Amino acid sequence: MSKWKYRDEGKMISKSVVAEKTTEDLLASRDFISDLLGLRKTQKLEKTYINGTLKALEYTQTDNIYVDYRFDGTATGRLSCAMYSAEKPMGVSFHTLPRETKHNIRSMFVAPDGEGFITLDYSTMELRVLAILSRDDNMRSAFESGEDLHSYTGSLLFNKDISEVTPHERQMAKTVSFLVVYGGGAFNLAETMGVSMRQAESVVNTYREVYPGVFGFMDYVHNFIRENKYAYTILGRRRNLLDIDSGDKSTQHRSLRQGFNFVIQSTSSDILLFSLLGIANEFSDHGMKSRVVSTVHDSIEIVSPVDELETTLSTAHYHMTQYPMLEKAFGHSFTVPFEIEALVGKSFGDGVEAKYTKGIVSNMDEIISYLGV
Repeated sequence: MSKWKYRDEGKMISKSVVAEKTTEDLLASRDFISDLLGLRKTQKLEKTYINGTLKALEYTQTDNIYVDYRFDGTATGRLSCAMYSAEKPMGVSFHTLPRETKHNIRSMFVAPDGEGFITLDYSTMELRVLAILSRDDNMRSAFESGEDLHSYTGSLLFNKDISEVTPHERQMAKTVSFLVVYGGGAFNLAETMGVSMRQAESVVNTYREVYPGVFGFMDYVHNFIRENKYAYTILGRRRNLLDIDSGDKSTQHRSLRQGFNFVIQSTSSDILLFSLLGIANEFSDHGMKSRVVSTVHDSIEIVSPVDELETTLSTAHYHMTQYPMLEKAFGHSFTVPFEIEALVGKSFGDGVEAKYTKGIVSNMDEIISYLGV
């Protein structure tokens, strides 16, 4: 409870500020703080994205803006996206564009007339890679059967049929899965989900029993880092982690967390980059006007003429789920299937879902109608 202090005859007296306020005053304060936070978010949108875009348009003197993609901008090997810097920084980073806000900033970035903006996103990519690398039978079975992983995990964690898993339990399962990838624990789960430490510890311990292969793989990676001072991926990337020899336990823990996360994220990144190259090469080989315009984390963004949409969507699905270029280069055939989610709209900020049946889009009429062409 907030307190303020003042001196009275040489004595320090504490008095609660909140206790003197009426319920109406407190509710008004809450509303004021909420509105203030909303104002700050809106100001950031204007300053960072709207003004940044306007400056870039002024510089290019066209309807286009440009960004810099850097291959060495992250430790994991993911392409990083930065503001365009010819004479001075301008524009925006596609990687930081808010997905859901009161004002849809992403809708500023539109496809030219007669074309569609396609966003293709790998579904639960990092967890699929985790299942591949850890060879955990339960996690692999969930993906191979086509079950929703988080509902499946919830059914195992809470010992109930998958159809009976509640939204809260599914969210709990999802949260603990990603905490494992990013090096979190029971405290993080309790804080994120608003549950007691006892319940959080119980969920984490049960998760360890449900997916023993995941934790066995994690132990292997951690032991390798301690012994060799680096982590590596199946596709040849390596990250040195010399801080593992630090005398500070928190620094050691950070190195282990970074190393395990690197193994997962770097593998995910390379799979996506090979898919992107395969898609772009096929567009070029067939003389198509469709082109890749961006990549954001686990997604690929494409602009495609309407008459090429169906071919573009099936081409992208093939390369992202079957990864022929990566398989040819490294000989890998993964034991867990990849799935993608595709949206086709007029801009980066809208779209209708493309529904695939054996790699072919089954609702093209709906997509064409949505685009209004």
